[in-house]
Amino acid sequence: MRLFLVFLVFLLSACGEGAAPSPTFYSYAPPLTPGGVMCVDQCRQSHDYCGEACGLDYRSCINDVQAMGQQAFDRYAQESFNAHLPIDKNPSDFEHSSACVADRKNCLADCDTPYNACYKSCGGKVTDLLQPSCQFLCF
Repeated sequence: MRLFLVFLVFLLSACGEGAAPSPTFYSYAPPLTPGGVMCVDQCRQSHDYCGEACGLDYRSCINDVQAMGQQAFDRYAQESFNAHLPIDKNPSDFEHSSACVADRKNCLADCDTPYNACYKSCGGKVTDLLQPSCQFLCF
């Protein structure tokens, strides 16, 4: 019986706080007035600018990663050449862009909060549609 309880706690914890956060999706109902529709267009424009800024930051980050990767590759190639070893890697093997991807994802998510507040202030309705983070017997 004790083993069963431990197993049950393990199963439940796999679906709890330790699980990866679920992405949030939104449903938008537009305002009913023409002024509200124009207002929402301005919100959308600001949201688009925010997304473009995230894209520029991402591109800058990728450029930095590529430059650092090239420098690391050049050191590796020089050391391999000096040691008479084959050069069997590429510059891309030294590029680690996961931080750029994570930063871009966070940046884009940060654009949603003011957009949603703006949308609501214009008379629109925003509903969070949370994806379930766990199905039955998830691991």
